[in-house]
Amino acid sequence: MIKLFKISEIILIILGAESTDPTILTKEYCGLFKDSGVMPKARLARFLVSPEAQLLPGTPLNVSHFRVGDYVDVRGKTVSRGFQGVMKRWGFKGMPASHGQTKTHRRPGNIGGGGEKGRVWPGKKLPGHMGNRWRVMRGLKIWRINTKYNVMWVQGSSICGETNNFVYVFDTLLPLRRYTEAPAFPTHFESPEEELPEDIWHEDVHNFADPTILYEPE
Repeated sequence: MIKLFKISEIILIILGAESTDPTILTKEYCGLFKDSGVMPKARLARFLVSPEAQLLPGTPLNVSHFRVGDYVDVRGKTVSRGFQGVMKRWGFKGMPASHGQTKTHRRPGNIGGGGEKGRVWPGKKLPGHMGNRWRVMRGLKIWRINTKYNVMWVQGSSICGETNNFVYVFDTLLPLRRYTEAPAFPTHFESPEEELPEDIWHEDVHNFADPTILYEPE
């Protein structure tokens, strides 16, 4: 964590990720990390927390902050596809391939309304830039956590963004998928007495280190 800001009764904390070389950054940017005592970070993010959940500057946050079985919301920027037509961007089926059609096979067709309101309505699906938009995937379940490499496996076929892209992970806002048990508050602090396992699996997921079939002697 880098800094704390108080907005009425809500605390705004700034988190940093991926240390970088301070010689390639401006003096003003490096000054943001002076009080926290950490190396300048390449990525910064802001999160809103309650007053009792505020952390001291310089507190490390790792994947043990979450638990298997919990649900999270993941926010990321989709892959940029450039300028695309209506068939690829919106899934239009296009115009007929033959029977008098000339150079209109992938066009949208008429875009205006009929009658007295013959105009193009706001929000009409037209060709344009596809992707490069912020999207939030809500209610993703955590199935596995690796505490050694700080890796987390969540539900879903894909997460928004390019490979090796940065995403925001929040506690889910869905009312039916909130915590059933109280989490570590305000975060999980490592202690010498407590040694977490390298891999933490959900009970519904098979641990690949365990045998799949067991034979008992008769």
